[in-house]
Amino acid sequence: MAYDVFLVSAIEDRDMAKLVARRLRSLKFKVWFDQKQTDNTFDAKDARNAGNSRHMLVMWSEHAVKSDWVRAAASVGHSRPGMLAQVSLDKTIPYEPFKSDKRFSIEGMTSRKTPEGFYKMIEELAQRDGRSDLREWMGFGSKDEEAREDWLAAHPEDPLAIDARKKREKAMGIKPAPAAETASAAALAKASVKSQPSSSSSASRPVSPAVPAGSDPLGMGWGTIAAVAAAVFAMFFLSWIFRSQTITAPMHAGAPGVGNAYVLQEACPAGQVPASLMKVLEPGPIINDTEEPEPDN
Repeated sequence: MAYDVFLVSAIEDRDMAKLVARRLRSLKFKVWFDQKQTDNTFDAKDARNAGNSRHMLVMWSEHAVKSDWVRAAASVGHSRPGMLAQVSLDKTIPYEPFKSDKRFSIEGMTSRKTPEGFYKMIEELAQRDGRSDLREWMGFGSKDEEAREDWLAAHPEDPLAIDARKKREKAMGIKPAPAAETASAAALAKASVKSQPSSSSSASRPVSPAVPAGSDPLGMGWGTIAAVAAAVFAMFFLSWIFRSQTITAPMHAGAPGVGNAYVLQEACPAGQVPASLMKVLEPGPIINDTEEPEPDN
C-alpha cells in the first residue's frame, strides 16, 4: 500500500504523534504510523513502508535525538530528495545533516490548540502534492456548511472533495465508478463472455469446431480407413477358411503311437493294438529289485 506520509517519532512522544496522525488523516493524507512500536530497531518492514511513502515527517524532541529508530528512519528520508519534512516538539536541535534542514515548531500543540508551525507544515506537504488552500479548510467551523460546499466545489480533484463525493453517492445508493484498470479488465471480460454461446450448457464445456460434411471426423485419410477395413476383412476370411477344413491324419499302421491319440484312432481299427507297441508289451524275465544282490565271492 502507498502512503502519503511516513510518520516518525520516539516511543516517548507517541501521544503527540497520535494527535498529528489524526489531524493529517482528517485532511485525507494516508499516514503510516506504528502505534504499537516497542523497540528502536529500524527493520526491513519499516524500510519497505518508508519506500512506499511519498513524504517522511520526523518529529524531533529530546527523546527523538536519542532514538536509534528515529535517526535511522530520518536518514532514509534524507537520502531521497524532497521526501523529508521535520517538526520540533521542544527546543532540542537535531544533529547534522538534519540541523540545517527546515523545521516547523509545533511545541505546545493540543487537541484544541494548533500552533502556526502546524499550518505551515501542512502547507508544505500540500504544495508537494499539488494541493492548495488546506489552511482555509482547517479554519472552517462546524457551522460553516455552505463555506465547506463552496470549497469542495472549487477543488473537485482534492482528496477531500473526492471523499465527500463518494459519501454522497453512497448515501444516494449510487455505486462508485470502477477504476480505469478495473474498467478495462471488466470490458475485456464482457467481450469474451459475449463471444461464447449464451446457454449455460455450452458455456460449461469447450466448443468443438464444426466438421464439414464429407470430411474425415477422426482425422485419418480415406485411404487409411480402407486399408484398415481390408485387413480386418482378410483376417475374418482366413479364420473362416482354416476353421472349416478337416484335419486328416496319415493312414498307415506303422506310425509310432506317441504324440497324438487322434492319429492312433485313425490308423488302428477298433479293438486292435498297433504293431509298434507289441514289442514294448512282450514278456521278459521278472526281476525282484526289492532284495539286495548277493556279494560276489
